[in-house]
Amino acid sequence: MVIREARSDTDYHKAYPIIRQLFPWLDMQTYARRVFVARATGYRMFVGEIDQVFVGVIGIVQNHNIHDGFVTYIEHVVVDEVYRGKGYGKELIKFAEDSAREEGCNMIELDTDIGHTAAEKLYEKSGYTRTGSYYQKELARVFPSAAE
Repeated sequence: MVIREARSDTDYHKAYPIIRQLFPWLDMQTYARRVFVARATGYRMFVGEIDQVFVGVIGIVQNHNIHDGFVTYIEHVVVDEVYRGKGYGKELIKFAEDSAREEGCNMIELDTDIGHTAAEKLYEKSGYTRTGSYYQKELARVFPSAAE
C-alpha cells in the first residue's frame, strides 16, 4: 500500500465513499463544505492506495495545547470494508505516527465513539491506551452555520 496526502478535489471525491462507511449520514455537499473549512484550519487527509485504488484514509490535525504540548490528533481512520482485516488500518496509523515524529510532535491523541469495538481493538493493538472519556453536547442553533 502506498500512502500519500490527498491534495486535490479528485482525491477528496474518491475518498468520500470510504468516509461514508464511518459517517453514513454525511451527504456529499456537507462533506465538501466541511473538508474545505477543515483543510483551511490544518486538517490533512492521507489515502492508502493499491494500484491507484483507495483502500483507506486517515485524517489528522496537528495542534498545540496546554496539557500535552505539540500533538497530532487522529480524526478518523477508515479502511474500505472490502479491504478490512489485512493490516491497512495499522499501516495508516503507523504512517501518522511516523509523520508526527518527523514534525516534532510528542504525542498522538484520538477518540472513538461508544460501540466501535473494532476501532478500539485496532488502537489497542497499535499501542494506544485509554486515558479518559469523550464527552459532547449538542447546542441548539439560532442561525445556520456556514462553517459546518
